[in-house]
Amino acid sequence: MVLRHTLTVTPIGDLMLVARDDSVVGIYFSGTDSENMADTGIWVSPADSLLSRTADELHEYFAGTRSVFTIPYELPSGTFSSRVWRELETIPYGATVSYGDIARAVGNPRAARAVGMAVGRNPLSIVVPCHRVIGSDGSITGYAGGTDRKRYLLQLEYKGSYSDVFDEMNTSQRSRTD
Repeated sequence: MVLRHTLTVTPIGDLMLVARDDSVVGIYFSGTDSENMADTGIWVSPADSLLSRTADELHEYFAGTRSVFTIPYELPSGTFSSRVWRELETIPYGATVSYGDIARAVGNPRAARAVGMAVGRNPLSIVVPCHRVIGSDGSITGYAGGTDRKRYLLQLEYKGSYSDVFDEMNTSQRSRTD
């Protein structure tokens, strides 16, 4: 039951990976002020098998070769926030939903602000895709790692989901300049 953590480098900054036993329990942006990081346990080598596998999957995600994570992870249960986090797991790669959509999905359509608070406390950034939640008007709203990181992740996924469209656009732009 001992918590352990390590860091991995990503294109959007260092991520702190936290595990307990055989499950990842936290993925946090290093250097951000997060209430979630109350206890991250002891520092361990990045060679820790579970944390290494987690880092590998995150690197594959950033390289555009992974859209689904297979690492074992554990979310707290029994709270409104945990219901919100479970709903976040259902948002497909490359898709977005609004805070209101999540509120309706968890059975409390007037709780968009409470959903926003729960999304902001998601302990498993990127793997539980809180970055896929946007404002009802399509705006990129708050994100524990900052809106620049959220925008980066959404663009990464959009490009991965619609790479054929991007390839076609790039080909047509090149032919106009040739």
